Parts: sequence; structure tokens; C-alpha cells
Amino acid sequence: MKNLYKIITLFAIIFIAGVFVTVITVNSSLDKVDTPQKTVEIKKDTTYLLKAEKKTV
Repeated sequence: MKNLYKIITLFAIIFIAGVFVTVITVNSSLDKVDTPQKTVEIKKDTTYLLKAEKKTV
């Protein structure tokens, strides 16, 4: 019976250590704020000009 308690305790310690390491790893990867910001140029839509050009030809 003593061996069973030792085995259960060992697995519990390994499980808790694994959860702890996983939480630290996920938190450190989520804390990174190195996202590049992209700028987008806005242009007016010229489809109405193309339609008008086709009609005049």
C-alpha cells in the first residue's frame, strides 16, 4: 500500500509540474506585442468613371 501512495504522489507531482510549465509557456507567448501595424491607402472607386467612358465610346 505504501508503494501505491508513492506512485500516486509521483504522478500528481509530475501532473502539477506539467500544468505549471504549460501555463507559464502560454502566458509568455500571449504577452508578446510585436504585431506589425499595416497602413492601408484608401482610394475612391472608379467603376463609375469606367462605365461612363464605355457609354461615351
